[in-house]
Amino acid sequence: MDYHLPAHSSFAALGSRVVFLDVQADRYFLLRGTEASAVLEARPDATVWGASLISRDLLRAGPGNAVRPVSVVAPTSSALESPDVEGRLPFPELAYFRAEASLLLRLAGLRSTFDRLRRHRRRSARSGHREAVSACADRASAGRLARGFAQARIFVPAARLCVPDSMALARSLWRRGIDADLYFGVRLDPFAAHCWLQHDDLLLTDPMNFVADYTPVFKL
Repeated sequence: MDYHLPAHSSFAALGSRVVFLDVQADRYFLLRGTEASAVLEARPDATVWGASLISRDLLRAGPGNAVRPVSVVAPTSSALESPDVEGRLPFPELAYFRAEASLLLRLAGLRSTFDRLRRHRRRSARSGHREAVSACADRASAGRLARGFAQARIFVPAARLCVPDSMALARSLWRRGIDADLYFGVRLDPFAAHCWLQHDDLLLTDPMNFVADYTPVFKL
């Protein structure tokens, strides 16, 4: 029998263990032993997968998305550690997107929030009003906006939280036709989770050493 990942489920391999993120349930699941081995070896063991992963709706029977760890691009540099000229981002825009992200997460949860973000991203990609520019120009613009966001963020009277902060910066980039990926990552022993934003291999929301210990478990 074939098995697939439902749209709300993704996972990462951390050594011999596996961590799933279920955005519909808004929670992480840690797998060890036989369960983890079955996933890592892509071995569709009906006894293991059916009794555990399918019952929790982390996997489903039938054809669909391959049961593979989330595809990632490892960051090679951080915009916040660049010696380039500082950037600017209008404070009202930042404040609006940050407040909107916080409200959506609180009222709608991860899955509905991510669905909304995907729609914003598709609309921005289809807008067609932006002139074609080189990849280098996009990278430079993404870096400037990230540094401008970091400067303006100081004046937003809200706690620094990685998820709504990263979402807000993503909205500012997408509306300017600059693509960026939102990552959720985890680490173990002790467990911790973090969210960050990247433009290709350019980290936009954190210094490099801050995300080095996190393995991406979800990518939007």
